[in-house]
Amino acid sequence: MHTPSPATGNSPPWRGRPRGTLPRTVAYAAPVAVIAVYGALWIALHTGGGRQSAHTFFQSLALAECVLALLLRRRKPAGALAGILAAYLLFSLDPLLLPAVLFALCTVAAARDNRTTAVAAAVTALALATGPSIRGEAVSFAGYSLPRLAAVGIAVAAGMYLRERRNRRARADPGDQNGNQGSPLGV
Repeated sequence: MHTPSPATGNSPPWRGRPRGTLPRTVAYAAPVAVIAVYGALWIALHTGGGRQSAHTFFQSLALAECVLALLLRRRKPAGALAGILAAYLLFSLDPLLLPAVLFALCTVAAARDNRTTAVAAAVTALALATGPSIRGEAVSFAGYSLPRLAAVGIAVAAGMYLRERRNRRARADPGDQNGNQGSPLGV
């Protein structure tokens, strides 16, 4: 018969977790589910008949790419952000793709070092601020670009805060009874 190691104890994993915490899978997938539901509702409310049906297909395709990239963000958060930014620049779907871009940027800031975070923030800010100009759309700096640049700053600050909180918790408690270390955003 297998005896449990001292690190695992005798309690099953679901009982060893502190009360009030979510399982890692739920904490990892919940924000992606919220973004997917928001995107599906946005597509449903902005769909039309006739020529608009082709646009609905591409909107759904862009949303599916973003959801897939966010679900695969644990191993390559910068790659997930790059894929979502490519969809953002390719399609003119700012209200649909902006939450996914900001969440992917927050994940990069929470999971990677300062240099990678700075590069990701600069590329994201550049893409969000100049995306409509690249596509030939006329937009106001104060009404369009400035709020998006502020959102980029808030996403980076939130991600860096979560990273520092995780690092501080890891320094204070090198491992719980099960050898797990908590991580924000499921990274």
